[in-house]
Amino acid sequence: MTDPNPPAKRKRRNADSWLGLNDGETILDENREESKRKRIKLERDHAKKLREEAAALSKLWEDEISKRPPATPGTRGDRKFYARMVKMGQGDCIALSTPGGRLILVDCGSSSKEMAETKEKLYTKRVRACLEDPKFLGPKQTTDAFGKPVKTPKAQFVDVLVFTHSDEDHYNQLATVLADKPNRVEVGRVYHSGEFAYYGTASRWVRSHVRNETLIRKVVHNAVDPTKPLKDGEEAGEITLEGIAVKAGKTATDIDCLDAQGGIRIVAETDPACTVTILAAGVTNDYVKDKDAAQGKNRGSVVLLVEVFGKKLLLCGDSTRSTEHHLMTRGKYAARNRARLTGVDIVHIAHHGSDCTSSSLEFVNLLDPKERALISAGKEGVSSHHLPSKTVVDRYVKRFVDSGREKTPPHSGWAWDSENYEPPKSLQFPFKAPVYITGSHGDLDITWEQA
Repeated sequence: MTDPNPPAKRKRRNADSWLGLNDGETILDENREESKRKRIKLERDHAKKLREEAAALSKLWEDEISKRPPATPGTRGDRKFYARMVKMGQGDCIALSTPGGRLILVDCGSSSKEMAETKEKLYTKRVRACLEDPKFLGPKQTTDAFGKPVKTPKAQFVDVLVFTHSDEDHYNQLATVLADKPNRVEVGRVYHSGEFAYYGTASRWVRSHVRNETLIRKVVHNAVDPTKPLKDGEEAGEITLEGIAVKAGKTATDIDCLDAQGGIRIVAETDPACTVTILAAGVTNDYVKDKDAAQGKNRGSVVLLVEVFGKKLLLCGDSTRSTEHHLMTRGKYAARNRARLTGVDIVHIAHHGSDCTSSSLEFVNLLDPKERALISAGKEGVSSHHLPSKTVVDRYVKRFVDSGREKTPPHSGWAWDSENYEPPKSLQFPFKAPVYITGSHGDLDITWEQA
């Protein structure tokens, strides 16, 4: 028997549907060159439309931030800058709180818990408590302005979420730590290297908590110096957000744009001044044979620079020596990066203190940190990884000593010694300079304020 109301047939989408063509329209033309011109114009118009949509959504979010009530001292938005490198075991989770009240969360994962925390619930509770500090995500908002209980707790906000790369120890705790118990967490903008589908449970959590999926964007900042010829196997690279070329900013408050030094500015506050900038992401060229065993994901890590109150904080993700070479020598903005990175105040040391892949002597000497060098790694971590490396710790300690900045309260930490032991051994060593490790020293906090 024939169905009197057969289901409507699904319209077949042609290859150019994404360009916004109507049914029956095509860019094909008898003249091949004319067809090519039509496609280029449509692609440009489409990219412009996506860029405008993302800018409009970003502006709505920024406008909402500006309407938040004034902060009390010691809380997020009290005109101070706060950062916390959470003790994750073998992993990374860094919270940044700007003077204007924006919360930036960089990674949230671990491939090993601290030895004293064998129960998953205890670990999750502690990490969440670290993030719910009033200076960061904030406590559960279960009462209104008059102190009366509310039926539905207010959402907690992460204004910017950055995934440096898709290794599990940088994302696999996010959905658990920020589970909606008892209140919901909302996310404004998301930046990631690599393909978003590779972030597993974190990608699914983000899609259900982000204000608009248009603001989940893959970032690439790997363009090489165009004045130098490409070597065999090198790729020219690009500077894009979700495949769309990033344009230069016009004002000091523009975001998702190139700043004057060639970085992609993702946070811009003016009173007081605070910027967060992406210096590298998606680097693919293996310039120096960096032994990246993660299919190049480490090399492609997002590298962030925070500039506030005349100070600089560099976050390196799991970037490798090839990433460092790109920043210092081969990248399109290498000359500007060298000036920008000279004498940072605090550095988050790359790849959990790995000597196998990261922290070349040239890079350490360029950074020449003024205040501290911080490593996110377990006390012993994953025994097969041997992180952090005592060689890297010693390299930074020597840099502090040679620069006359070794004065620091006496302390010691655990690191893997591969120079004197085979196989490498994890031992406790005295540190003569301000080098700190989460596994040895707990959560590592930064507080900066206007001088």
